Amino acid sequence: MLVLYEHNPIPQVLFDFIEACEARDLRFLSCDLLEHFGFEDEHSIDQAVYRAIQACISLKIAHTKHFRHIYLIRDNGITHAWKLSALGCYMTLINEDPSHPMVARIQASLLGIK
Repeated sequence: MLVLYEHNPIPQVLFDFIEACEARDLRFLSCDLLEHFGFEDEHSIDQAVYRAIQACISLKIAHTKHFRHIYLIRDNGITHAWKLSALGCYMTLINEDPSHPMVARIQASLLGIK
């Protein structure tokens, strides 16, 4: 339990520690989903993330624990991506374009269809 007193400022190292604890469950990167599963473009994965976040909000799941917008330095400059928890990754995948065969298989598996 952390007790805060009125006149004592919170050290930055404490904020950094809290941030590190929250980020440890964000193990997946949206750009890795693009590469690993062969999705078409970053816009497509971004739209899936936004739909997944909306689903979490509707379910009253704290989306900030499962999705974090970040910036990465890549070969061709700075790009944005998402860090995702296991739930965030799953929610993103099922909210991707259903014309993608892998997404269609995941969606069908929810109904027990092989």
